[in-house]
Amino acid sequence: MTVRELRRATEAGWERPEPAPIPERVMVCVSSNVDAPRVIRKGARIASRLGAEWYAVYVETPREQPHRIHPKDRDILATNIALAESLGATVVRVKAARTAEGLIAFARREGITQVVFGQSARSWWELFWRGSTIDKFLSVVPDAAVQVIPSDARSA
Repeated sequence: MTVRELRRATEAGWERPEPAPIPERVMVCVSSNVDAPRVIRKGARIASRLGAEWYAVYVETPREQPHRIHPKDRDILATNIALAESLGATVVRVKAARTAEGLIAFARREGITQVVFGQSARSWWELFWRGSTIDKFLSVVPDAAVQVIPSDARSA
């Protein structure tokens, strides 16, 4: 609800809804993917609507360590992190062997209730052999509501 809508509702005698007894906590998965800004913006909107604290979480895997990550990917990642910070996220870098492991550990530790993923950039063959990060996440954290933001076909 916008401030204007809230003011009109109050003037009309409507009562503001009570906050949820369990606070929502939103986790947005951030990467060096060029579609990540769409995911970050969607996560920011969800958190705003829920009045929730939100985290932009980046998992640093061994192949994405600062001395190993491709310079172009590092620059995109820095831009995505800056966007998340500018939209009010608490940016968190998690070190883990696999992306799913890092996201699961963070979500469990922080009591995350809402998760926003971007669509996987992996080929169907990679998904078949290595599995899906989202599927792995859901198998361990089934109570979190998950939204998957489709990739932008124009950027491919």
